[in-house]
Amino acid sequence: MTGSVFFAPCSYLHMQIPVPFEGFEGLAPEYAAVVLVGTVLLLALLYSLRLPVTQKTALAFVPWMITGAALHVLYQLDRLSEPALYPELFDPLLSAPTVYLTTFLGLGIVWVVAAFIGVNKRSTTERKDVTARYLGLIGIVVALAVTGVLVWRALDPAVSTNITATERFIPVVGLVASLLLTGIVYILIGTWRTYVIAEARYVGAVALFAHLFDGITTTIGVDILGVGERSALPARIIDFAASLPTAEYIGSGWLFLVVKLLIAVGIVVAFADFVREEPTRGNLLFAFITAVGLGPAMNNFLLFVLGAY
Repeated sequence: MTGSVFFAPCSYLHMQIPVPFEGFEGLAPEYAAVVLVGTVLLLALLYSLRLPVTQKTALAFVPWMITGAALHVLYQLDRLSEPALYPELFDPLLSAPTVYLTTFLGLGIVWVVAAFIGVNKRSTTERKDVTARYLGLIGIVVALAVTGVLVWRALDPAVSTNITATERFIPVVGLVASLLLTGIVYILIGTWRTYVIAEARYVGAVALFAHLFDGITTTIGVDILGVGERSALPARIIDFAASLPTAEYIGSGWLFLVVKLLIAVGIVVAFADFVREEPTRGNLLFAFITAVGLGPAMNNFLLFVLGAY
């Protein structure tokens, strides 16, 4: 579900989804100092290196976004049972929203190292490709490792609720539906505005998928699994849909999905030119837009599949 710093539970539902962008947890001064100083220093280093952000680089960020969501789910699950998987000392670094800065620090360090590995390549294109390849592959390995730990942790009866195999399978259907819907919508966008796909290319499709996936997992949680939305704005949209006569027949999550779809399409169409004109900034912008949707979506997806909601 989309993020918010506000807590606004839906009164008509009996459960609530713990999402990474709301219920922010403050940091003790020593943690805040370490995270903020580390982030500022890393940003300064990246800025000084002027590392190019290509389409491949932006795609290489995706597994790190998944890692951030998975780490926060691990934090949520680790609080439900004993013994803890990691020392309590690390809890603040995996709480929301600090977990995303923690993940960024890991991503940034790997990015810098990958850039130095590719520095001996002859052409600029080869250097960019090598950097993106190392960044993406390491991100995939880390994401798979954290997800594997999550699956193992969810085997604990104290963590996983008593849900059926069908209920675990529903989020997977949602993932497939998100992929199919993304393809259909992106093709329709290309038919309507031919230049969009040529300019936004992969980052446009991934950003669109991220927000559709967020909308679909939210709808599954609200209308099928009976899980409530806690973020303020999405909760209001869902509450409004629940007050309509259609709620009895098609539920209340559909309106949020429609809103997410319209916003994502609008952003992709509006900023497609920016990717062509300013590749580094444009790709970074789309990467950020993707993260805003994919983080909550993966948080929902993992919690639902693991039965930890």
